[in-house]
Amino acid sequence: MTIASATQPALLTDLSLSYRVVNPAQATGAKRLLLMLHGVGGNELNLLPVGEQLADAHTLVLSVRAPLIFGPMGFGFYEVDFSSGKPVFNQSQQLDGQRLLLRFIHEACIKYGIPAGQVYLLGFSQGAIMAYDVALTHPSQVRGVLAFSGRMLMESRQRHAPAADVKKVHFFLSHGRHDDKLPAFYADEAVTFLKTLGIAPHYEAFEGGHEISASGLDAAHQWLAKQP
Repeated sequence: MTIASATQPALLTDLSLSYRVVNPAQATGAKRLLLMLHGVGGNELNLLPVGEQLADAHTLVLSVRAPLIFGPMGFGFYEVDFSSGKPVFNQSQQLDGQRLLLRFIHEACIKYGIPAGQVYLLGFSQGAIMAYDVALTHPSQVRGVLAFSGRMLMESRQRHAPAADVKKVHFFLSHGRHDDKLPAFYADEAVTFLKTLGIAPHYEAFEGGHEISASGLDAAHQWLAKQP
C-alpha cells in the first residue's frame, strides 16, 4: 500500500505499543476509539490518510505501530513464511502480539477516557488478521472491526468466544477481487464463518488488488457513521 500523508503526528511511546494520534483535537471528549493496525513490513504512517478520512468529532483515531522490527521502518505482529505458496505464521509471536494489543486497548481507553467496549479496530492485511483475532477471542474489548484485505486465522476461529458474545461485534470487510497476496476467497471464508455465528457482516468487494481502495474507504466511512 503506497498511500502517503502530508503530515506526520509525533510518535508516542507511553503505552505498550508505539502510536500516533491522527486527530489530537479529539483527544478529550471523544466517545469512541478507532485503532488502526498496519500490514506486515509496513508501519503506522501507512494508514494516516485513512485515519484522516475516518476521523470525526466523536472518534479519536490512533495509528498503532506493530511491535516486531522487520527492517528500516518495517514492523509486524508476527513473521509469515510464504515459501510454500500458503501463509505459514509464527503462532507464538502472534499470541504475544495479541496480548500486547489487548493491553494497549486497555491502556488507551484509560488514557483517553473512552468508555469500555467503544473501540473499533481497523486493520489492513496482517492488521486485519489481528483485528479479527481480538474480536473473535476477546469480543468484549471491541465494538467493531473494519478488515481490509485480511483473513481469519483458523486458530482464531477454533478458539472463538461464545457466539452470543461475538455477535455483539460489528464487522465491515473490504477486499480486492484480484488480490495476489491474500486472495479474495479469504474474505468469502470470513463472511461464511461469521454467518455460522449468526452475524451478517457488511462486505465490500472491489476490482483491485491488495490495497485499501477509494470505494472501500468511502463505504467504511458510511458504515462507521451509522454505528451507535
